[in-house]
Amino acid sequence: MTKDQPLPPGAHSEPRYWLETFNHRNWLMDQAMRQLEFFSASCLNGPGFFILGHDGGPQPGEFQGLQTTARLIHSYALGHLAGFQGADQIMDLGMAYLENHHRDRNYGGYVWALEGNQIKDDRKLAYGHVFVLLASASAKLAGHPEADRLMADAREVLDEHFWDKDTGLFCDEWNRDWTPFSTYRGMNANMHGVEAMLSAYEAFGDEFYLSRAGRILDFFINKIAAGENRRLPEHYTSEWQIDHNYAGNPMFRPAGTAPVHSLELGRLQLQHWDLSVRPEANAPGTARHLIEQALNDD
Repeated sequence: MTKDQPLPPGAHSEPRYWLETFNHRNWLMDQAMRQLEFFSASCLNGPGFFILGHDGGPQPGEFQGLQTTARLIHSYALGHLAGFQGADQIMDLGMAYLENHHRDRNYGGYVWALEGNQIKDDRKLAYGHVFVLLASASAKLAGHPEADRLMADAREVLDEHFWDKDTGLFCDEWNRDWTPFSTYRGMNANMHGVEAMLSAYEAFGDEFYLSRAGRILDFFINKIAAGENRRLPEHYTSEWQIDHNYAGNPMFRPAGTAPVHSLELGRLQLQHWDLSVRPEANAPGTARHLIEQALNDD
């Protein structure tokens, strides 16, 4: 096999640990490029994106969620940095769609979902808004001219409407006009908030993001997981008590726990620890315990 042919992950018995070999790195890049190529078909001729089926073909309808728009920007900003041809076009399309369609010019913030040019779901969700922050951070790293403006807007909305200074956590949802929608609190939006804020710290260098990410990690890993046998319940009351009986949307709010989220939060703890110049000796150990428990549960 030549060096140009990517290899899948190998065995620990290889002379040099396989995660760091050229062949494995090449395999990872090949997988990433295949994904970027596949989702390039998402582009519409006009504003927005198609939702694709498993065969890569567009699904019927014109529904588009905020998380889809923001994460396409994020993905193709990374694709731009990796040299993927056509990434800039998709990033530009997503940035324009955020500004001209998702952004609510009447009340501020970003509506959750659209159907063509019409608002389909006008709720304001922390889950969606942290992805907007993530999109701004990745766009900044890719040199997009609108990244600073998007970051400033996302930060202002998150700070004013979603961040609870007393608990150091994000609350979840509002009506379009910022009147209360529910008292639900969740781990998922906060986990992705950590993802977005660490990316924002890397892109903009503001300690504000690193500090807030640390508060969220401390709550879920050192308080919740420590008392739940290293598991992370998904759902909480308005007072941040675990709500074991909650069962919501199976895609975004599955009942009970989601082991994959423990994998993500463990990885994010390591990233935060590294960006903080590795101040705590026990951070890798707690992350490892969280991940091992998730693998046992999965």
